[in-house]
Amino acid sequence: MKKTLILWRHAQAEIGNDDFNRAIDERGIKESKIMSKFLLSNASPDLILSSPARRAQETLESFSDLFPLKKNNIDKNLYLAEPEKIVQSIIENADKEDTILIVGHNPGIHELSLLLTNNNPDLMVEFSTCSMSFISFNNDNWYDFDTKKCLLERFIRPKDLKTNY
Repeated sequence: MKKTLILWRHAQAEIGNDDFNRAIDERGIKESKIMSKFLLSNASPDLILSSPARRAQETLESFSDLFPLKKNNIDKNLYLAEPEKIVQSIIENADKEDTILIVGHNPGIHELSLLLTNNNPDLMVEFSTCSMSFISFNNDNWYDFDTKKCLLERFIRPKDLKTNY
């Protein structure tokens, strides 16, 4: 069975000293709406796992305005998580879902995308705010997905879509 993992970096946020509570700014609002429409036209997540940080939650709000969230879990371990923590969160929360969306932070989101796709050259660019990677693999379970050969289906940045959405 084909599984799809979507890794979405949060939208552009305001500058501030309280990192956890930084809100997305005007650009972030626009780009999260553009990316949400793109996401909805390409996937229907069965499970959404998100960092509890305000900017991640506000990025996800743009998507939830268009798509009724089936199962959404805020995972405190995803705040500024390294790839290993993101993998652990997926394994702990996943069941029989075919498509999982993770809303998180860099550098973890970018590093995990590279790790799972064996440093795919298409990912050797800036993983700017609100960018997302779609990664697939063939397996029935999520518990060992990080040891499987994964394929980068698509890497998309907001600037790639501004004229289309």
